[in-house]
Amino acid sequence: MRKLTTLAMLALLAACKPAADGPSGGDGPPPVPEAKADGPAAATTAVGLDGEGLRFIDKASGKASLLAFGVPRAQAEEALARVAGQADDRSTNDECGAGPMAFTRFDAMTLNFQDGKFAGWFLGDEPGADGWSTISGIAIGTTRAKAGESVSLVAVEDSTLGDEVMLGTGENAIGAIFAAPGDGAKIDALFAGVNCFFR
Repeated sequence: MRKLTTLAMLALLAACKPAADGPSGGDGPPPVPEAKADGPAAATTAVGLDGEGLRFIDKASGKASLLAFGVPRAQAEEALARVAGQADDRSTNDECGAGPMAFTRFDAMTLNFQDGKFAGWFLGDEPGADGWSTISGIAIGTTRAKAGESVSLVAVEDSTLGDEVMLGTGENAIGAIFAAPGDGAKIDALFAGVNCFFR
């Protein structure tokens, strides 16, 4: 069932994001590269998933700073590249439900942009996903029961994306897709801000 949900999410993303701006050389999406996390600040900085953007945490001091939705695309890409390494892919889609969007992919993490501004992020169950989590430790593979220990889980009724919940409440909550119902089900995808979903 988990593989089926993962395949469904990949199909949704493939429908939402075309291949890179250059020639693809194949019929399917490009293979996902192995995780790098080899940016110049990777040894000293961690990145936390956040409903307002991405949190950069100094590993020595614990001090955090927010890369907030709304910053220019170049600033967001440069900040993440310092930790995640060089971007793997840039693409666009003019037919997203939220309007035209652009994307920059770093392994399993995709940054979403509208009008040249950082608008959202999406993390799938792919190589490199294990390097990302919320400040409270919720990540791809976290069970529903474990996630519920640190945040309230609010089911999204009649979601077309699968077993979708919001981690917390309010406009800055993080979205999650579980592989199946039940407390033992694991998170297959996490997202926040504006995404190229068709609901």
